[in-house]
Amino acid sequence: MSIKGNKGEWSEFYAFIKILTDKKIFAADENLEMIKDKVFSVLKIIREEAKMGINTYDIKTKKNTVVIYDEKNKMLGTVQSEKIKKSVSKIFERMKQGGEATFAVSSANQIMKELFCTQIKASSGNKSDLTLIIHDRISSTLPELGFSIKSMIGSPSTLLNASGATNFVYRIEDLENSKTQEINDITGHSKLRDRAKIIYGNKGKVIFEELDNDSFKKNLCMIDTVLPEILAELLKIYYDGKASTMRELVDILSHNKELDAKYGFDKEIYEFKIKNFLVAIALGMTPNKKWDGFTKAHGGYIIVREDGELVCYHLYNRDEFQNYLYKNTKLDTPSTTRHKFGNIYEENGIKKIKYNLQIRFLK
Repeated sequence: MSIKGNKGEWSEFYAFIKILTDKKIFAADENLEMIKDKVFSVLKIIREEAKMGINTYDIKTKKNTVVIYDEKNKMLGTVQSEKIKKSVSKIFERMKQGGEATFAVSSANQIMKELFCTQIKASSGNKSDLTLIIHDRISSTLPELGFSIKSMIGSPSTLLNASGATNFVYRIEDLENSKTQEINDITGHSKLRDRAKIIYGNKGKVIFEELDNDSFKKNLCMIDTVLPEILAELLKIYYDGKASTMRELVDILSHNKELDAKYGFDKEIYEFKIKNFLVAIALGMTPNKKWDGFTKAHGGYIIVREDGELVCYHLYNRDEFQNYLYKNTKLDTPSTTRHKFGNIYEENGIKKIKYNLQIRFLK
């Protein structure tokens, strides 16, 4: 039976076999354009599967052959690069076709078998989707680097997934008790924005109090102690319906008089803090697990562009990576029922509301 996956999942396998045949990957600027003089030669790919364990794919450039070893360094087989290359174009064409949410690629079955692959994506617990051993010309070393793979094919993917851990708690002051039920009864696509309008229209105040999840709070404070408060204000701007892209949100935030009186930050400082946050999320930090400050996807990001080309963001083009994330992300509204936010509730006689943080890439 053929394996099925969505465009994002097939993009992971596509990136894997394309690197096997290209034997290199270019760094990208903040606009996803290749930086021609920043190219990394790939010597080996390490891939982990639930059934097969850890396999190493040794790219023999001179012989145009890929040699496959298991985790005990036993040779499993060899595959000609030209044979893999034929599957690369076929899988890309199938991904571009669209159609079903999940689909099989019949032409991939044989090459998966020859490459000893039983799945098309990394385990969900791994922050890095693919591990590469590259030739680093700058340091003359052969580092082993984990990369996370994101695809521009299909629907925009999330940078930060919503969960109960990404809820921010606010207290509501100066709102009449009689208005609570009226506000909670508001439904529809724009219900959160409409609820905010009534709160403010009745002279209510929404004031950040805390994060729902203590691990997320500590992780944010490890990046920057002021970050919880900054993100809380960005969420208010978003759920008030004033902006959604990260750049627009930060621009509005930079005119916040209360924060200006408290911290005196200008727009550049807010941008710097948000960029550091986005990179931390991209490379290792998750909300509900204690973070040690290190990046789990040590190498960075590999992006599958809409034209099928691969580019990467790596330690040496961190500035471009920061700018790319900043320019290409927005806040998004997840399910209010699933993540239990958006309704006014009372706790110890104090009215409160929760807003949820989810970050998605722009298309």
